Amino acid sequence: MNSKINAYRQAASMKTDYRSQEANLFKRITYALQQGKLRTGGMDLVRAASDNKLLWMGVINAVSDDANQLPPALRTQLITIGRAVIKEIDENITGNLDVDFLIEINNQIIEGLMSSAIPAVQPEKTAP
Repeated sequence: MNSKINAYRQAASMKTDYRSQEANLFKRITYALQQGKLRTGGMDLVRAASDNKLLWMGVINAVSDDANQLPPALRTQLITIGRAVIKEIDENITGNLDVDFLIEINNQIIEGLMSSAIPAVQPEKTAP
């Protein structure tokens, strides 16, 4: 019983910021996609793609919330990316799923989450 309490105390004392937690979630799902791609003919890829879809549905819901503090342009971009990922999965999960596309998108999001700061979104220039 003490080992469970110690494990809980250790986990509670870890100071992991939200961006690291989000990056770790993307990493786990991306790894599952990579493994599913290697193991053709099984359900591993279907499970990984389904988990990826759920992840992106959560991202879309989070950035669609009016209380979300990300810049509006970034929120819009994430929604667009999320919809593209979900469309790819919905249309191809049992056929020709572009796993490399899903992995690349997730890797780009991981890189963004792991960077030290969110880059400022530049406003579009208007014609004079």
